Amino acid sequence: RALLADTCEEFLDLDPSRDRQPRRYGGGYAGWQEGRRAERERWEQEHADQQLEHARLATAAQSARDRLQTGWRPPKGTGKHQRQSRAPGVVQAVARAQGALEAHRVAVPAPPLAFSFPTLNPGRGVLLRADDVTVENRLTRPVTLDLSAGDRLLVTGPNGAGKSTLLAALAGRLEPTTGSVRTGNGARVVLVAQETEVDDASRTAGEVFEQHIGRLSSSGILSGRDTASLGFLGLLPGGSVGTRVRDLSQGQRRRLDLALRLAERPDVLILDEPTNHLSIPLVDELTEALGATRAAVVVATHDRRLLSDLEEWPRLEIGAT
Repeated sequence: RALLADTCEEFLDLDPSRDRQPRRYGGGYAGWQEGRRAERERWEQEHADQQLEHARLATAAQSARDRLQTGWRPPKGTGKHQRQSRAPGVVQAVARAQGALEAHRVAVPAPPLAFSFPTLNPGRGVLLRADDVTVENRLTRPVTLDLSAGDRLLVTGPNGAGKSTLLAALAGRLEPTTGSVRTGNGARVVLVAQETEVDDASRTAGEVFEQHIGRLSSSGILSGRDTASLGFLGLLPGGSVGTRVRDLSQGQRRRLDLALRLAERPDVLILDEPTNHLSIPLVDELTEALGATRAAVVVATHDRRLLSDLEEWPRLEIGAT
């Protein structure tokens, strides 16, 4: 993203559009982003308008049919002939309403799914504490930190300094050589690692997600009201949900992995190089969501644009003397 912002003046965007045509945007990277946003808003509004009109016509057609059934077949008694005389008009009204419904088509396709970051509500107090943590030959300088709801931490440092090692230790995936890592108040700590972590690539994305949710629910980690669907998160379109994981692209696998981790409703969300394999629009949406969530967030990255976006976050430099 930093390279594009520094060098490109025009963008030809081949992502899906409401008329299935590519879009050309000027104004550099900022112009492309703003143009995409405005185009998406127009697309959503046009689709919503057509859906509303179709629903209105369907209601009108049903109302006309109801009048046909009740308006000229009255019970025996006064006014029978008067009401029967209305029959031709009612029949014509039904035909007009039905014709209008059949003539109307929702010509604008539904816009692609939008990323929906789940609402996270971590508990109070310290959620995660690390005291003098080191890992032999991998993280040599002791690290001490604590995280509460809403805290942010940006982990930086050169390759091989131990950033990923620290994140794995914080997430409980790696035992420290010295020091300790503790969670408070039953806090859920989740790590989105650099690469995807699906065990059985022969299953479909939807099966992997549903089985993951099932394990979380049966183990008591999540209650029924806390579970989120893969569609709700907006990370994989319907066609990808039924695709075997081994046949997904790297970007689709990364989206699935992110969905699996977010479905756990973490109190502390740890992300190791979160921009790997993700599309630029999703990276921007994810960055915005990370800044707004109430969960504690830890990010390690070399991404220049992400470092710039998160420059106000407290920073822990690994490998610094």
